[in-house]
Amino acid sequence: MKYCKTNQLNVNFEYESILNDFAIVKFSTTENYIKYGALILDEVNLQINAKSIVFEQGKSFYALFSAQEFKGIDFASKIHLLEDGDDLVFEVLDSKAKLLDIPQHLLAQLLINSIATPNHKRLNFNNLTGKLYLLNPNFFQISRKKDKEQIFKIVGLEFKIAQNFSLELNVRTFSSLLLSKKMDFSKKALSKYPKYTFVHATNTLKRVLNSESYSVEELFILKQERNSKSHIPFLSFKNYEQFENSKVGILQKTLSIISAKLCNYIEITFCEETIIESIRYQSTPTNSHKLNVALIDGIDDEDSNEKIEELKSIAQNEYPDISFSIRSKEIKNNFNIKLIHNQAHYKKYNTKDPYQSKTTTQHITFEDFKTNSKASLKAVMNELQLKRDVSENQVKVVDWEKFNYTNNWIFISKSNTERDNDLFSFLTINPKGEMKFEEFEPNLFNQNEYDELCGIFNSDSNIELLIKDDADNINAIKKTNNYTLPEFQYLSKELSEEAEIIKLTKEQAVSYLDEVQQELKQTDIIDKIHNITDWNKSTLLKSFTNRNDKKRFVNHIQKTTGEVLKTYFRDKTKYEILDSQLDIHLFNKENKQFYFVGTKGEGIQQNISRASVIREIETANNSNLIFQKLLPLMNVDFVRNGDLTVLPFPYKYLREWNKTKVIKNIS
Repeated sequence: MKYCKTNQLNVNFEYESILNDFAIVKFSTTENYIKYGALILDEVNLQINAKSIVFEQGKSFYALFSAQEFKGIDFASKIHLLEDGDDLVFEVLDSKAKLLDIPQHLLAQLLINSIATPNHKRLNFNNLTGKLYLLNPNFFQISRKKDKEQIFKIVGLEFKIAQNFSLELNVRTFSSLLLSKKMDFSKKALSKYPKYTFVHATNTLKRVLNSESYSVEELFILKQERNSKSHIPFLSFKNYEQFENSKVGILQKTLSIISAKLCNYIEITFCEETIIESIRYQSTPTNSHKLNVALIDGIDDEDSNEKIEELKSIAQNEYPDISFSIRSKEIKNNFNIKLIHNQAHYKKYNTKDPYQSKTTTQHITFEDFKTNSKASLKAVMNELQLKRDVSENQVKVVDWEKFNYTNNWIFISKSNTERDNDLFSFLTINPKGEMKFEEFEPNLFNQNEYDELCGIFNSDSNIELLIKDDADNINAIKKTNNYTLPEFQYLSKELSEEAEIIKLTKEQAVSYLDEVQQELKQTDIIDKIHNITDWNKSTLLKSFTNRNDKKRFVNHIQKTTGEVLKTYFRDKTKYEILDSQLDIHLFNKENKQFYFVGTKGEGIQQNISRASVIREIETANNSNLIFQKLLPLMNVDFVRNGDLTVLPFPYKYLREWNKTKVIKNIS
């Protein structure tokens, strides 16, 4: 990959066009907040509708009106009719200089918030209380009984331009008040939440005015149930429908509508960064030798006994070099896998949950662990192997010496527990993979170093880890709010064309087949094509039993006619279209270094759950950049259950070691 697209925006405005077609008014108050908040424009009764609003802070907001409708409105007299109206100030921003005084990310948000609800069955737009929500009915939670339909949850994306012009797409959930008993109102009373109602005619949410009255089943608030989290996949390219139901698909649709409706006023493009190094995933076998594992049945009934026996049989077959034995209790200084019930079971029957975080014991639950799942078993074994390495102070899960490091590496994390406030954990790994863990506490001789570490970590809450070498160079890894984007316009085009009704006729298919297929293989395929009764792309492609033959035919049809019968994004073309979501990449920008870790390019799935977050490398105290040498330490899949780790894997050792400290302190 030569470059990657990020969510950092380039925004250009046509100020003269904005001034010609719109009126922008700034409302502010001399008090601590605007009494009516987002409802102020409804309370004023201006007799015209604001196209959009956006809040600068609690004391001010901007409103966008049609310039033509705005003429002749006497704002001053109407506002002074309000209770406390004398505290409210408004200013019409009627010059380019005044528009430039608006924080430009808010001006962009104000314009974008104005996009009207499109005539599109999958996506609707709401500008509520100064924010833009993108709603897709496929994400609603609906109960249907006979003729009655009750919506319990409305899940959507908030389209937000941050102050640094990065685009945030955050999942938001509006929950029915029928679910209020399942919500936590300890920090904010239910009465303090703005209420919304769903307008079925337009499939949109509407803010409820103080003067309006609705039944409880018609009301929603922006809040989730306890321990509940809604999720919208970042990207799916299995087919066009699933693409449209992903964040990237919703983004693509939104941008096309913004372009169509606001092209005279605003232009939005995404920044592209030049990649300087990429590391492709290569499977690295873990070293599981000399590991003895005891299987403990913490439930001890007929079903659990059977499950433990099944687990032993499968585990021994998958890991022949490891000794597995069934024991009645955990063995000290040994590695244990203990079967217990899940948390819900113990809550249901009001019994004590036996789970305890232990350094050499990995717990699995009867209800959730699938003994026939190789991925689940692998995750458990990986955890045990990492625990073994910590207990033996030696990197064994992989061959550390193959990284060819000639110096010690020091990994530093900050403890976040109340007990260990402002304490630091050090892990030093030498070229042979020998590990030394230390807890760093201040004393008379190291106070300067301690103050330096406090200064680095306290300078930014997004700093996750420090890296240090023998020359005392320190690099900080900092999580940003930026992420990478695939070539979504190309994905949308190809997938939408794939979803179209077939144009190719049977006669044309047979004719083109003659150009790409060997004569001996043609007869069977031609017969199948002639026998198709329901002619479509799927039935045509089922005529091919060999994947390579089918792919050659598909590519030939697209090259010759332009018609897309099927997309093949998981093949080699994935590195052209999806590489910003795959493997490990590094880039420089403005004398700073950044990296991101995607999913494994090898065997990529058609659904990518989360975006690839960009992390920044900061140097401390005029240090040199040293992080690039550690990129291979993320090219492993034993930390994140089969996916690449986003931080150098020794960080996992630090976390495990910190757990052992807590256990010892409790003991």
